[in-house]
Amino acid sequence: MSQIVNELTGVPRTLLLPLRGRAEAQAHLNPLFQDPLAVEWLKLVGWDRELDALYSKAGKAFSILTAIRTYHHDQIASCHIANYSHPVVVELGAGLSSRFHRIGQNAYRWLELDLPVVTKLRHQLDTQTQQHQFISTSVMDFDWMDTLPNVAPENILFIAEGLLMYLEINEVKQLISAMRSSFPGATLDVEVVGRSAKISNKIFTQIGAPLKWFVKNQEDLTAMGLQVVNSWSMYQLYLERWPWPWRLLLRFMTQFPYFRNTYMIVETKL
Repeated sequence: MSQIVNELTGVPRTLLLPLRGRAEAQAHLNPLFQDPLAVEWLKLVGWDRELDALYSKAGKAFSILTAIRTYHHDQIASCHIANYSHPVVVELGAGLSSRFHRIGQNAYRWLELDLPVVTKLRHQLDTQTQQHQFISTSVMDFDWMDTLPNVAPENILFIAEGLLMYLEINEVKQLISAMRSSFPGATLDVEVVGRSAKISNKIFTQIGAPLKWFVKNQEDLTAMGLQVVNSWSMYQLYLERWPWPWRLLLRFMTQFPYFRNTYMIVETKL
């Protein structure tokens, strides 16, 4: 295990999971997206063997889900960039996302926010430019909101991919309230996990990254003042990516809201 990986603890440690998932997704005969940087960065950063217990539990399903979530967020971001004159994309808890390099070339600005230990790692792998910038801070340090480009809020897309479930509900409420106050009309593309996800929380707790915020359905977001534009169950998206026996099971299980809402992508307006 590399020295770089040794510096990652708690929630930052989990960035290795989607990085490996994106890298492994490239081995598919027809990958949903091209991500050579994920393959390169995983080799450079190395893998934390203590995450094997978590990764192997999900096995192939984790790689499939990573590909699906990555591609769907890509689609939302691409649509946003195409529809606004000065599109700004802000990835909150960006980890080692390589989304900018896949689809961000036409963005006015692209910013990746994460904790200093993660931004330090990104600086070793990636290059900051005027268009593509890194913000080194906690998402709960609201001063970062003052550093965003001066554009009309509707030009801004915030992506919270694999972030908010690690925050306490009061922190989520505070963050959304502050964002709504500073950027009314901006888009927030967010991942949420349902209460059925609590069954996997023991493993996340063991690696120091317990899941803390669970939703029943999208109405929980509406109650926080968000306007829900679209929502998707991760288990109903791109079903053709799953082996056929799994497809049958997912079609059956997603008839029930308790399972359908286990893992969702929700597009909202602040």
